[in-house]
Amino acid sequence: MTRTILILFFATIFSVALASAAIQTPAAPDPGQVILNRACTVCHTLGEVTKFKGYWGRDQWADVVRTMRADGAQLQDSEVTPLVDYLFKTFGRVELPEGDGRKILETSCAGCHDLSVVTKARQSRSAWQDLVGRMIGMGAKVDEAQVPTLVDYLDKNFGS
Repeated sequence: MTRTILILFFATIFSVALASAAIQTPAAPDPGQVILNRACTVCHTLGEVTKFKGYWGRDQWADVVRTMRADGAQLQDSEVTPLVDYLFKTFGRVELPEGDGRKILETSCAGCHDLSVVTKARQSRSAWQDLVGRMIGMGAKVDEAQVPTLVDYLDKNFGS
């Protein structure tokens, strides 16, 4: 009888421990997100912010926040950095590695593509070569003389 009670006791403790582990406390929202929702959506929908995803770097987002403050956005000095950090982390342009093909990629590809797609692709050299050829066929402004430089850059930095 004592053995049965001990088994039931430990089974109950084990069940409670499992149930406690299964309950997860939701993560607190990013402070920048809270500021964005409070200060920016007074005048703008979130769509006005998200449409610039992948387009601006940190400095450009900081300029936007500075401009919005000048236009009357209710932001405390202490809220600027968390807001800019959040905007850049969530919607910022991918910072590309230095290299000869970087400028070609920024000027010829970023107009249509969020460059995070490129940085996550991890393709072989021949796949990059084929992709660049297809993009030129679809209107990408890349001169034939630039193709080897661009493909070298893509393969070196985002190759498989």
